[in-house]
Amino acid sequence: MILGFSSGPGEALLLAEVESTNDEVRRLAAAGQTGPLWVRAEVQTRGRGRRGRTWLGAPGNVYTTGLFTLSCPPQEAANLSFVAALAVAEAISAWVPSDLVRLKWPNDVLLDGRKACGILLESWHGQGGELHLAVGIGINVLTHPDGLDQPVTCIRDHALPNRPFCTAEALFDGVRSQFHHFAGIWQADGFAPIASAWLARATGLGDPIEVRLPHSRLHGRFAGLGLTGALQLADEAGRITEVTAGDVFFGG
Repeated sequence: MILGFSSGPGEALLLAEVESTNDEVRRLAAAGQTGPLWVRAEVQTRGRGRRGRTWLGAPGNVYTTGLFTLSCPPQEAANLSFVAALAVAEAISAWVPSDLVRLKWPNDVLLDGRKACGILLESWHGQGGELHLAVGIGINVLTHPDGLDQPVTCIRDHALPNRPFCTAEALFDGVRSQFHHFAGIWQADGFAPIASAWLARATGLGDPIEVRLPHSRLHGRFAGLGLTGALQLADEAGRITEVTAGDVFFGG
């Protein structure tokens, strides 16, 4: 499913400052790069999250995007959002208490219930029809933004005592290594083991939630993941609705 998937975590390119690491890998793909390739920036001036939201890019945090060329449909490529979330969760757990690290559908990594990482996947077809995928990852290491519509935090606020502090470079290396590990499982065995590992770290599983869509709101219990990673929402009668996009709020 990943064309030319390497035996290691892929080449890495460090840049001092970019507008967006996702935009940078698009330019590299247009110039002939196929990946696996990771672009990391020390500063990102116009990063973005889901639905066009801004992702601030202060120094000391991780701003990176992996470029991959795939031989699967875009809906299957979306599985790599869960691969990325697992990779970040495992990498972060080297520096904070592991039981504080949880995953929130569809693509957030939480520390003690607060957002510490966002993930943005973007796919497009190249001139030859090949599918390119950008896996954008932003992790709050030293700082986090204020005034958002959800609680946020950074790794520094939860660091384990008596060990060297996490740096952006060290965390980036850990994420690359873990992404390669979980992507290899996905490529060999499909989405099922990825879904199982993701659900083991999921926050709110079995709890009441509200899913906010552009023109409506859904209520029920978070029942699990569908075959493509859709959120399964169970109503009072146990009927399952699969949701492919939306904002999740607990206690719905």
